[in-house]
Amino acid sequence: MHNPFLSDLPTMKQFNKQNYISNRRELLWGPMTEEQRGVPLSELSLQQLGELQKNCEQELTFFQDSFNALKALLSRNEKSISALEDVKVGTAGHTALIPLSESLYIRAELSDPNKHMVEIGTGYFVELDREKAKGIFDRKKEHIAKQVETVEGILKEKRRTRAYISDAFQTKVQAQLANMNTQQS
Repeated sequence: MHNPFLSDLPTMKQFNKQNYISNRRELLWGPMTEEQRGVPLSELSLQQLGELQKNCEQELTFFQDSFNALKALLSRNEKSISALEDVKVGTAGHTALIPLSESLYIRAELSDPNKHMVEIGTGYFVELDREKAKGIFDRKKEHIAKQVETVEGILKEKRRTRAYISDAFQTKVQAQLANMNTQQS
């Protein structure tokens, strides 16, 4: 059986990352137009490389901010799970500090320690029993963890891209300096 995804895999000796990525893309989405084809970094001017580096830095900052926000969201979700467990030990009529946010707690009397108000969307709350509330928190945790993993992969690739651009920029500067030294001699 012919598998188009495996049949044209290059051997390690002939592996060329750019050609491999291009071939994979064409298999999945068809041939690229001239506009979609990339220009080798070595063909760009210093100004173009500088702009590309600036854009890459902006993207890197955006994804780093997204990563940090997701990690904070994951931490808040963990605190919600912890708060759910803390309320578990309470009994009806017991007075407890109930967290409304990380820094805001209210003193309240537990009417039913098995019922919890859970935010299911921005400003939308629903009353659930402990097991259903824990299920929601666990699903949120799993979803956020997947998003963190995805953004982490993007960050690694953006950092690698930044390094390629930086290397190309430095190579171009060194070549121009060598050219200037040759002309002066």
